[in-house]
Order: sequence, then structure tokens, then C-alpha cells
Amino acid sequence: MREGVLVDIRQNPPPWRSWPETIAVIEALNAEGGTVRFVGGCVRDALLGLPTVDVDIATDLLPGGVIQGLERAGITALPTGLDHGTITAVTGKRHFEITTLRVDLVGHGRHADIAFTHDWEQDAGRRDFTFNALYLDPRGELIDPVGGLRDLKARHVRFIGNANDRIREDRLRVLRYFRFYARFGDNNPDKNAIKACKRAADELGNLSAERVQKELLLLLGTTNPVPALELMEETGVLTAATGSAHDLQRFKALLSLKVETDALQRFAALMGGAGGEVLNLAEKLRFSNKQNFRLARMCGRDVAENMSKPERDEALYHLGAEGFIDQTILLWAKLGSDHDLSNFLVHAASWKKPKFPVTGADLLAHGFAEGEKLGTALKAMEKRWVSSGFKMSKADLFAEFLSNP
Repeated sequence: MREGVLVDIRQNPPPWRSWPETIAVIEALNAEGGTVRFVGGCVRDALLGLPTVDVDIATDLLPGGVIQGLERAGITALPTGLDHGTITAVTGKRHFEITTLRVDLVGHGRHADIAFTHDWEQDAGRRDFTFNALYLDPRGELIDPVGGLRDLKARHVRFIGNANDRIREDRLRVLRYFRFYARFGDNNPDKNAIKACKRAADELGNLSAERVQKELLLLLGTTNPVPALELMEETGVLTAATGSAHDLQRFKALLSLKVETDALQRFAALMGGAGGEVLNLAEKLRFSNKQNFRLARMCGRDVAENMSKPERDEALYHLGAEGFIDQTILLWAKLGSDHDLSNFLVHAASWKKPKFPVTGADLLAHGFAEGEKLGTALKAMEKRWVSSGFKMSKADLFAEFLSNP
């Protein structure tokens, strides 16, 4: 991203501002006597011309007043973060996080003891980065208490106040810094932020595994995470966060390929592509069962560089198109861009799984009893059918396997 002109959101308000649900929530809070402003990512992204569906609202109403105002308007109020003043308003299919202005009193490395306030500048001061403390009045007025507009225009990711203090309040902000740098930075890392992140690297092992996983995948999913990952490597943050060795060269090779890649493929490449190491870290970071299954298949060695079309067909049958594509992309990154596996990807994109012509019911009708022998026979016939290039018919298979039942 380059420094440039931001969107004039007074003249060109973001789409979410005119949603009927947004208007209903704002009116409900105003009717309760509260001052209301949009805040954080939705304002930042609107200034950058980026779409968003997550709309956060700050108000000087206490949580009880927020709940009362919403319920009077017939809007569902969920106390999702009541201890920290956050209520989620649910209306239609929309969710709005509404947080009472607050100041952090004592930080504990993740959550702080807080006090509610009516001071908007105090509320801004407890946030993480300057461009996340931009407020937008419902009438269109932008309020910038900590210089976030200047930093956003310059694509400069800067902590509010003292970087060390912000990180002590919440160590996850180390990873958030690099994630935001990957998304919005313009090769201009903040010196104070980098020093503070390096100083805090050894304390990252105490973070929640789920939080680390989320931040890492969000970072890996950005358009070009390489500069951020290089900084993480230089500061020791990458090793500290994962507790694992990594392969930045293979990661760069993956991104150099002229194919689209997602965060999970990038994770596997960054961690070296070896199944054991990748899966151990995925388990440590508490990836979902679905993600672990995909990673296990992705890190297999079924796809090879010089496979013939029949061999690719067989691999596709066993892996499915997604698994075959995942393995191909990881293999291509390992081999380097001098090789060309694009024909493998084209093959997979047009491939349709053939249907095995024999069923368990067919074997039951031919005298097999339910149980292990039936399953063994079915697997043997399927293996033979696959090796025939999926050409053998049911009759062919019966003739070969059941001629002497």
C-alpha cells in the first residue's frame, strides 16, 4: 500500500451506515439519552474504502442503559462482554458490538481491570493502535483524538502512547501489531513498536493458543505477509509465538507461484511442509478437526512431479480435488518456480470423481454375509477398478472376483 488520499466518508458514507438495522440501534441508544459513535475497524476500513460487516459502537451509556434502550426498541441485547462493558445488539441478521466508554486501570497481560468513564479521550487512550481509535459521529463527523488519521494516510502502524505499556496491558498486541503491519503497513515499521515487540517476545508463550492461531492465520491470509514475517523472524516473535522452526524461504517460494493460496496452505509451507511438524503445531495451536484433517492430507506425499495422467487420476480419486491441489501447491513451492505444475492444477479443476460401480448390496445379493469379508472384497474390487483406469464395469469385476465364489 502507498500513502494516498483517504475516502471522504462524510460525502461518501460507508454502506453499513445506512443499513436499517444500524439506524434502529443508533435511535434506540439515542432515545435512552446516550451519545453514540462508531469506532475502530469499521471506521478505519471505511476511510480506506474497504468493505466490512463488523460494526462496533462506543457510547457513554452504562451497560444497563444500553440493554434497556435496546430492549425497549425490540432489539435483542446479549451480554457478551458485560464485565468489560460490551453488549451485542442483534437485529435481523446483523450484530453490533456496543461498548461503554472505559479506562483500563490495571493490566494483566490479557484482560485489564476497568472503570467506566464519560471521557472519550480516555477511552481512545486505552485502545491499541492510533488508527483503531478513530470515531465517527452518526452525523458524519470524524473524531481523531490520537492522530490516527495521519497514521492511516501514511500506512503507519503505531501504538497509542507508549508501546511497552500497551503491550504490558495485553501481550496479544505483539501479534496484532504484525498482523496490522502485514495488512496496512508500507515498509515503514515503527521503531518503538519493533523494540517493544522484541522485548516482549519471550512472554508470548503464555498467550491463549486459540488467540495465537487466530492472529497467525489472519496475518497469513493478507495479500503479502512476507515483510511482516521477516520482521517477526528478526525480532524472535515468530519462533516465540509458534515454539517451532519455520521455513521462510519455502513460504516465499509459495507466494511467488502464480496461483492463489489460502492461509492454511501458507501455514503448512511456513512450517516446512512436513506432516509431523505441521500437525504437532496445529494441535498445539488448537486448530479445528476440519483444519487438522486438511493439513494431514495436504502434507502427504501422494503427488509427485513426474506423475502421468492415469497416476494423477488415481491420486485425485483418493485425495479429492482439494487434497490434490493442496499437495500440488506445497510440492511446487518445494521444487521452486523453475518447475511448472500448472497442468496438475488444471487437471484437478476439471476432474469429476467417477462412481465405483459395485455396492455392498451387490455383494450381499451374491451370497456374501455382512461383515469383514464383505468389506475386504469390496475394497479389493475397488482397488482393481481404480488400477484399470476406472474402466472395468460391474460385470467385469464380478467376472474376475466372483467366478469362483
